Amino acid sequence: MECDGYNEFRGIPFEQLWYWPSVRIFIGIWSVADKYEIRHLIRTLNLKQRRNLAGDIVDFKFILGIPSDNNPELKLKLKAENDTYGDLVMLDMVENMNNGKGYYYWKWIAEQLDTTRYDYVSKVDDDSFIHFQNLALNLRPLTRGHLYYGNKSPHSFFIRGTIEVLSVDLAYLIASFPFKKREWNGPEDVQLGAFLNKHAKSLNTIGENCLIFTDPRIRKVRQKMWRPWASPNSIAIHWLKDIRAWKGVIDLYFSDDN
Repeated sequence: MECDGYNEFRGIPFEQLWYWPSVRIFIGIWSVADKYEIRHLIRTLNLKQRRNLAGDIVDFKFILGIPSDNNPELKLKLKAENDTYGDLVMLDMVENMNNGKGYYYWKWIAEQLDTTRYDYVSKVDDDSFIHFQNLALNLRPLTRGHLYYGNKSPHSFFIRGTIEVLSVDLAYLIASFPFKKREWNGPEDVQLGAFLNKHAKSLNTIGENCLIFTDPRIRKVRQKMWRPWASPNSIAIHWLKDIRAWKGVIDLYFSDDN
């Protein structure tokens, strides 16, 4: 691996992370109604990961808005999917990426999720692979309060939307404010960062710029997040846009599974 993760840079080698107290994490995976195949693949991989966790707890659900086309057949498929797996959350808003979904997601976290079960809550996209154990290990030494964690450019004020991790108190902060269109319309990761920097009295922003990156096979997309490698210690790999793109992840992290 050609760079150090945040903890390693601070002098905590990866191997020593196992000795820190375990953590409990909720992951909300943003998806849209018609991406059933991607959800099924992610669900299968994540359930395998969850069974293999060493002391940590990582739960996940898929986060959707109401389909904008009011398609009855699609709604029936979503109902059948949720009846089968019980892992879909339908926010009370029309599906969108950058026009308020961020606010209503964090508000759902604060008002509907049993946050007493978690130290951290997070948002990821359904084109990102999240390595549950590596995420948990890297969060173990960090603060449980006012945390804003993920991939951050040294010159920016926000965590990129590949994975955004908040301590639970920040979700409550967001929910304590009414929705204001001017604060939440725009790129969701930028708007979240702007909101937290404006309203949080204390904010521990931690950039994890080595272990969260764009798929190494894609050289011309999002160069600022691109790495030429993936390692066993990686936390998140972004830009997995179709089933074929996930094959490299499966081969690297799940090759020993039956």
